[in-house]
Amino acid sequence: MRAQLRQKALAKLEAAFLQGVSFLLVGETYFSEKQKKQIERDLWRKSPQRKQFDMLLRKVPDKDFEGLMANIDLTPSLLHKAIKNSLKYMPKNRGGRPPAFSLEIRRRAIQDIGHEYPRCDSFRDAIELVAARHGMTPEYLRKVWKNRKRLKQD
Repeated sequence: MRAQLRQKALAKLEAAFLQGVSFLLVGETYFSEKQKKQIERDLWRKSPQRKQFDMLLRKVPDKDFEGLMANIDLTPSLLHKAIKNSLKYMPKNRGGRPPAFSLEIRRRAIQDIGHEYPRCDSFRDAIELVAARHGMTPEYLRKVWKNRKRLKQD
């Protein structure tokens, strides 16, 4: 494809890309203004996909230019659908305060409660003993104990 036609196709594809990701930049987002400008300006221009598309366009004959431009019009909706579908697979932000103790220490404390409970007179004594051993408050260790199923999954 001629350089002039290739530049037109790349410009249209860039506009389609920006239209497709524009919903990420609108309203209240986690992006700063600097990051928004960088996404608008550099994300597409420096992407490996742009380089691949440019190499592909060099091989396309000039007579297929109109069909290619018509297909580019479909890009924003397809890109928007692909992004929305991939968002559900991203990890969720649980939010809240970071835990006071690492996951390994909390898991170890839960195991220790299981070992100490038969040796102690009551569950409360086992909690206090293990909490003192790991430097936790008994209230915190009770909360960890209540969430032990979730800790096994993480």
